[in-house]
Amino acid sequence: MRRRLSALALAVATLAGMSFAPAVSAAPRPPERPRHEITFDQYSLLLDGRRQFVWSGEFHPFRLPSPDLWRDVLQKLKASGYTAVSIYFDWDYHSPAPGVYDFTGVRDMDRLLDLAQESGLYVIARPGPYINAEVSGGGFPGWLSTQAGKARSDAPDYLAAADEWLTAVDRIIARHQYVDGRGPVILYQIENELAATGVSQRNYVAHLYDKVRADGIGVPIFHNDKGRNGIWVPPGSGVPGTVPGKVDLYAWDTYPGGTCHTDGTPGSPSPAPDWGLYGPGGAKGGASASPNTPGFTAEFGGGWFDYWGSNGTYPCTSVREGPGYERVFYGTNIANGLSIQNFYMTFGGTSWGWLPAPVVYTSYDYGAAVDEARQLRPKAATMKELGYFLQAVPPITKQDKADPVTPTSAAVKVYHNVNPDTKTHFYVPMHTPSNATTNDTFTFPVSTPDGSYTVPQAGTLRLNGQDAKQLVANHDLAGQHLVYSTSELMTAVGGTVLLHGRPGEDGETTLRYAREPKVEVLAGTATATWNAGDLRLNYVHNGLARVRISGGGRPPVTLLLADDATADTFWRQDTAAGPVLVRGPALLRTARSAGGLLELTGDTAQASDLEVWGPGAVLSWNGRLVPARRTTSSSLLATAQLPGPDAVRLPALTG
Repeated sequence: MRRRLSALALAVATLAGMSFAPAVSAAPRPPERPRHEITFDQYSLLLDGRRQFVWSGEFHPFRLPSPDLWRDVLQKLKASGYTAVSIYFDWDYHSPAPGVYDFTGVRDMDRLLDLAQESGLYVIARPGPYINAEVSGGGFPGWLSTQAGKARSDAPDYLAAADEWLTAVDRIIARHQYVDGRGPVILYQIENELAATGVSQRNYVAHLYDKVRADGIGVPIFHNDKGRNGIWVPPGSGVPGTVPGKVDLYAWDTYPGGTCHTDGTPGSPSPAPDWGLYGPGGAKGGASASPNTPGFTAEFGGGWFDYWGSNGTYPCTSVREGPGYERVFYGTNIANGLSIQNFYMTFGGTSWGWLPAPVVYTSYDYGAAVDEARQLRPKAATMKELGYFLQAVPPITKQDKADPVTPTSAAVKVYHNVNPDTKTHFYVPMHTPSNATTNDTFTFPVSTPDGSYTVPQAGTLRLNGQDAKQLVANHDLAGQHLVYSTSELMTAVGGTVLLHGRPGEDGETTLRYAREPKVEVLAGTATATWNAGDLRLNYVHNGLARVRISGGGRPPVTLLLADDATADTFWRQDTAAGPVLVRGPALLRTARSAGGLLELTGDTAQASDLEVWGPGAVLSWNGRLVPARRTTSSSLLATAQLPGPDAVRLPALTG
């Protein structure tokens, strides 16, 4: 089932007796603006018919009250592989008194949404009215406590107050909707973890939905269930035991992972839950709760906050929910077909002034991928690996369970899915149980339209510690046909493909050609084996190997074979002339192609190489031209390193 949610479709749905309220414009809209539509089925969202994997990070602007720094965080999210940002709007932060609303300065939400679009991120808007977020009163303004009616119910005075807030904030959000061609907002959340399900709350949820639609919001609307309990699922899901509500999508929150010991060291990891394809009943999308909508985690643990008295746990949190956790837990979600994932928090920030609820103190660092000082933690690099991968392989937005796969080691399990249209196969090996941390080698069978293989054919495939791998077979990219690889695909730009794996582990990549191609090992070590149409490369993930393949009936390609740490030095951005891949600097913020000039901006932490694959014959870095030469790897390499940052001299505090 696919449902349309453009403003026009909402009107048609209303005439047909469906449960959508008409989308009423708050103000006349210029007819020349392009109009877009958001649809969905059990697999994913579709933006103008194109499937979109939503890989989102949570960010609260009220915890970074500096609009000039919003751009910094948003650019870091985009550079780190996220395709979207999820934003709470705090009613209390904007309304000091009934009828008084401030959206200026550090509260300028128009500017925030403009910056999200400028950074290339979609937006999940979460305006409440109630948000929790460990803020005082869950985001309710102090003056609301003077009312007699019960909050989060259908009490008339509470609904009137909530409508006042929604009128104010929806006026802003509606100006930035994807469906109107105006901005990045693609999803809208009403309420937050509302567990009460009585008649009053059902009326309340329906009222919020109708109010938001009347305010001109035309994107899909959802509520986030506190756990996958089946509360507030779209009407007509037909699943016994669920609670229907007036929403379009079902989403839930969860914070699995593990614990931290009192000495600040991580405890044993927890097993990753199966929600979706491999969950109860094996249903798609929301598993047993909402089988006709995409699998959607509105909040999946990206860390955890410090309680009063627990300060100092963030180093543990950042490690406990670091690379191994991300690969296993988020990878399990991917294998289960959950195509909308938001990670809370991705930048936590600081709870200034009277903002925090009593459960937390000033710091809201959360052990997140971007720390409280806006620096990228190592876990951000793993998010980049996964985020780039999801963007590089569009067929992953539509997965069905494929035939079971039995690896040779009982300590390992392999999820196996297939895209029913492209026949691209996805294999996700991890330990069984998934919280095991042993060091195990294994092989597993791969059977696709290309043939049947025992993988790897040479060398060793390994899971060492908390780990999972995203492996692809029978997939076309960069003009090549990938039969399979035991390396993980990170990204492809033009005729360049970046593959990576754990340091010191073997890798094997097999490509299909009509006749034997020419293979040149430009750097590092790799061996090539030709066998009846298959070119098999074997290598060890160690630094960066470069292999150039030409002929064989396909366009030339450069394979970059990296260990994880080296792969993490690569950045990808899109330009009007096509995507660009950059190696070397600590951060690539923006890329712009103008004629033959490729203008890059970013940061260095030390003197760094600059190597670029993509459009442009001339490079500039932060506004300065960079002399460069063409390499045999089809790249431009700066002839001198980029300078590191100037030294910071702290004053001597004497006297």
